[in-house]
Amino acid sequence: MSLCAECFNNGDHTGHDFNMFRSQAGGACDCGDSNVMRESGFCRRHRSKTGANVPSVPRDLLLMSELVLPRFIICIVQYLREGYSEPDPSTERDLQKVLQQLEPQISFLEELTKMGGAMRTVLTKILTNQQTFKDLSMGQEENVYAKNNYDKYLSALKSSGLVSSEEKAGAGSLEQPAGAGALSILGYTQTLLLSSYSQEDRDGGQGLGQRKRVKLSSSTKDPSIMDVLKHKCFLEELLFWTIKYEFPQKMVTFLLNMLPDQDYKIAFTKTFVQHYAFIMKTLMKSHESDTMSNRIVHISVQLFSNEELARHVTEECQLLDIMVTVLLYMMESCLIKSELQG
Repeated sequence: MSLCAECFNNGDHTGHDFNMFRSQAGGACDCGDSNVMRESGFCRRHRSKTGANVPSVPRDLLLMSELVLPRFIICIVQYLREGYSEPDPSTERDLQKVLQQLEPQISFLEELTKMGGAMRTVLTKILTNQQTFKDLSMGQEENVYAKNNYDKYLSALKSSGLVSSEEKAGAGSLEQPAGAGALSILGYTQTLLLSSYSQEDRDGGQGLGQRKRVKLSSSTKDPSIMDVLKHKCFLEELLFWTIKYEFPQKMVTFLLNMLPDQDYKIAFTKTFVQHYAFIMKTLMKSHESDTMSNRIVHISVQLFSNEELARHVTEECQLLDIMVTVLLYMMESCLIKSELQG
């Protein structure tokens, strides 16, 4: 549970044990969220707040934001696509330069999140609107730049070992079990997912680096969450680029500052779970794994402090299956041959 200084100072903490520190990674205050804390622990401001006494924002006041912000966000996405190249010692500095040039734009989004619930609601609707994303992201036939830019996004997906929704649609007729997406992100192929153990596994001879094919449960109620990674809204692609650029601090802060909006929190949590395997794969290859893992923890601890939401993604999105499979993959990647083996 996290509280901002204002809510903490306005609450009654008689007899409470607490640890106070200033978060550098941004985040959302949990005060006022009855799924995280008892209402008796709310500060005075949140305890008196009800839906009845919160005035609605005039519609006209938000029209300009609703028109302008989708195009502002697609400009950020296009710049991230254009500037990305697979990291190696010669390109790491180039990626940092891309992020530095985007700092004013990301800072502007961060400032918008501080304007209150009405602006966060506008941002949430834009970030999760699938039609807006489709219209702006892929580009029209006559827009050569947008089409080329979208091709760079597809190329980044492919170079990550991921499959786009378009490629999946044209790939064929093999039917994947629910959960196949998480494993395919980790490097398993569709054929292996659909197969049983290899002949050598069945014979009992499993050598170093040869892993049994792990099959996730097919009982998921929302197969699209676990499908081959595909992005249907700005939020999903922004998280993808946040991972590819190894969790730049400003982007993490913006994504976390949006969490007070409950619709956003649900959408972002599902998106985070959808990308969980990809996050861990990127972490394993990162040269800054300590910094990156610290920022990942800042996100996950904020998302899963809500018991109802954590239960929902566990049941609907197969969170535990994904986590266990990712852990297995990470452990197997660093196995060494035992000297006890004959």
